[in-house]
Amino acid sequence: MEEANIAIERLDPSSPGMTVAVLADLQFSRVGDHERKAIETAMALKPDIVVLPGDVFQGDDNAFQQHADEVSRLLAPLKAPGGVYLVAGDCDTPERLRQVVRGTNVSFLFNETKRIRVRGLRVVIGGVEVEYDSPASRRTIRRLREASRTADVSLLLSHRPGVVLSLDSPSGVDLVVSGHTHGGQVQIPGIGPLVTASRIPRSAGAGGASVVNGTRLYVSRGVGCERGQAPRLRLFCPPEVSLLRLVSPKVREQASDFLPD
Repeated sequence: MEEANIAIERLDPSSPGMTVAVLADLQFSRVGDHERKAIETAMALKPDIVVLPGDVFQGDDNAFQQHADEVSRLLAPLKAPGGVYLVAGDCDTPERLRQVVRGTNVSFLFNETKRIRVRGLRVVIGGVEVEYDSPASRRTIRRLREASRTADVSLLLSHRPGVVLSLDSPSGVDLVVSGHTHGGQVQIPGIGPLVTASRIPRSAGAGGASVVNGTRLYVSRGVGCERGQAPRLRLFCPPEVSLLRLVSPKVREQASDFLPD
């Protein structure tokens, strides 16, 4: 499990903050013990919010239909006081995701925003499609930015972390949460990942918290592996379930300062 303290500048020091569990890139072709353990790990953390930044099932339509009920049962235990939110990844389709979240606590955000309250905080969450530069995605980001003016915390979910490069600086978004890179799957000690399949700096694509283009970004290394073009292995880049603690930057004993210089 990975943990990170993310400083949210506008949070009052007296605020307890909030926690976000991240389950990115489950990317399985059939549900097994590994995937079930990831869900159990996330729920054991008792997060305020759960986010899934895409790439759930990797396989063709016939394989998906064979396993769709199994996927729904996998996602069914996910719940949190502030909700559970999913965006589409490269191996997902909106139709597939709408099918598997039906009857669960998971909200699929396809170019949508949601306003919630958790721990007394006003939170706005936006979720964009894989093509984050599409007109619909850009409209969603504008709505998120407008809504963030009256919120305590604003989150943007995008499968691909490159969305931060398309944001204004300052973006008006407190934190972008993404997956997609798998941390490279293979990292070389002292060098990092050889490939991240993203235009963001390699150090950010390696996973974890960073600031890119003036916006705080968290990239999960993911739960699963690519099942198409890349070898199905990990080296010095283990799978992870993440817990993010969003707190005031003045709470020094709890928060790391990820504010831009």
